[in-house]
Amino acid sequence: MVETNQIRSMLAEKRRELADQLDAIDRAIAALNSAAMPVAETRPVEPDVTAEHTASAVLPRAVKARRVLSDAHRESISAGKRRARAARDAAKGLVREMPDESFVPAIKTRGGSQEPRLVKRPIQK
Repeated sequence: MVETNQIRSMLAEKRRELADQLDAIDRAIAALNSAAMPVAETRPVEPDVTAEHTASAVLPRAVKARRVLSDAHRESISAGKRRARAARDAAKGLVREMPDESFVPAIKTRGGSQEPRLVKRPIQK
């Protein structure tokens, strides 16, 4: 209960400070307007709505949705980073150069005298 009263008093004090700042801004605007056009009487512009109503009249603001990558795009980015890292390391001489993704290693012979089959990929148009 004590904390609630403390918080309420701090918020009320902050509100008074902000209202004073708004009054100072209004006086500065009025002074600039009076300097531009000669007016017999200069008085600060008073807002039409009281301070209590302005605090509750907060208009909702549309927030854009966070941009999210699709799974396929995320995988292609990580694959690209992996290839770039491997190429960098190969250029430094730290590792052997990795073969392409289309590389198929030699197939071990199946038992007996059967030769390994070579499978040709269909031609893509």
